[in-house]
Amino acid sequence: MPATRSARVPTRRQVLSEAPIKQVNKPAQTLKKTFSVTKHSQPNGKPGKTVSSFVAAKSVLHRSTAAPQIVGRVAEQRTIRKFLQESVEQGRGGSMYISGNPGTGKTACLQSLIKQSEASFPSVLVNCVPLTKPGQVYEAILEALGASCGPDSALSQLEHLVFHSRAFLVILDEVDSLLGSRQEVLYRLFELAAHPQSRMALVGIANALDLTDRFLPRLQARNCEPLLLNFNPYQVKDIVEILQSRLNSVSREPIIQKAALELCARKVAATSGDLRKSLDVCRQAMEMAEAEHRRQAKDKENHDESQPKVTLMHIAKVLTNLNGSPTMQKLEALNFQQKLVLCAHLFLTASDKAKKLGGMAISALFSEYRGICSRLNMMAPVTRSEFLDLVAMMETQGVVAVDASKNGRRGRIVSSSGAADDRTLRLLVDESDARRVLSKAPALAPLF
Repeated sequence: MPATRSARVPTRRQVLSEAPIKQVNKPAQTLKKTFSVTKHSQPNGKPGKTVSSFVAAKSVLHRSTAAPQIVGRVAEQRTIRKFLQESVEQGRGGSMYISGNPGTGKTACLQSLIKQSEASFPSVLVNCVPLTKPGQVYEAILEALGASCGPDSALSQLEHLVFHSRAFLVILDEVDSLLGSRQEVLYRLFELAAHPQSRMALVGIANALDLTDRFLPRLQARNCEPLLLNFNPYQVKDIVEILQSRLNSVSREPIIQKAALELCARKVAATSGDLRKSLDVCRQAMEMAEAEHRRQAKDKENHDESQPKVTLMHIAKVLTNLNGSPTMQKLEALNFQQKLVLCAHLFLTASDKAKKLGGMAISALFSEYRGICSRLNMMAPVTRSEFLDLVAMMETQGVVAVDASKNGRRGRIVSSSGAADDRTLRLLVDESDARRVLSKAPALAPLF
């Protein structure tokens, strides 16, 4: 290691040891990703076979529970497996960008294939959302690899590992959180991965299909374009098979009626295709059925336990009560930067009653957005032209409408030119729905 480096630099053996996937959820914290099965003790009194099956089934329906195996996604798995084989498993670098709506299995599929890989290589997973500045990702990667350094030497130390260590894999989840004013950090990471002598394979994961084309156009000119892979929303058949696979892993009995599973899958597939929503619906329906079972057990000693425990009625009730309206789905599908724009609009309307009757000047909205970024101290705000692109995307999604300015220009934003700044923006969704969705985001909750 160069003598000029002040930070303690571990040896290659210390940094790139044989290790499972490690995950960094926030700066200066490394969490080892573990997969465990929780054992539940039987409550005092008469053992309940049905209660036990409910407990086990609910445990595999949590969003955070890793699936025993990846069901479906055959083409996507084939593409990822080939990428791993041709890059990190061969001791080489490379890059991939995986896009897709929330809950489409992007991260889960990648992690599963890494565990299945016959080759042994260090892998780190960094959640980019909590990073306060894009440049902190260098420290987060090094920390997950077991290195210790300061912010001034993080990039140079990472570069040393990229060219002088054994091959390793870096996964950047929510990579769009690293977007800044000039994208220097993202450009540098993809350039490092694409270098002929690189030992770092890089995978970026986010929702936007066109992130690299829109925000990183120079990658193509520099011959650093990542392999692109998009995960489409789950279809009905996919969701049913995944739910059945999870339930079958803990019980051979039909805990949920097949027709009930299909109803849940149809409703979720018709709105977002987000698998996590189907897990939530089934778990809540199971809790409802479990409560009914307990009441029946008190009233009747020998009630019938041979039939499936969760029926169409339970699923239908949960779907009715669930905040699963098309409006909520649209709001929840917004990326983090778009949610910041929504926050800016809500705060301005709350502070200036006059603007509630008309539109919101986009120039004022951009100023408020920058102020929110500063208060959160999480990431650098996007540029004005990038901000207009965000607004245009939200307009296309039916969340906002851009109205004509005083000089008569048409409302819809079709480019990122500065001419749209004097136009006004108004919400097409209910403010209470917007607040409800935004308050659920951990990073935004302190604002509400």
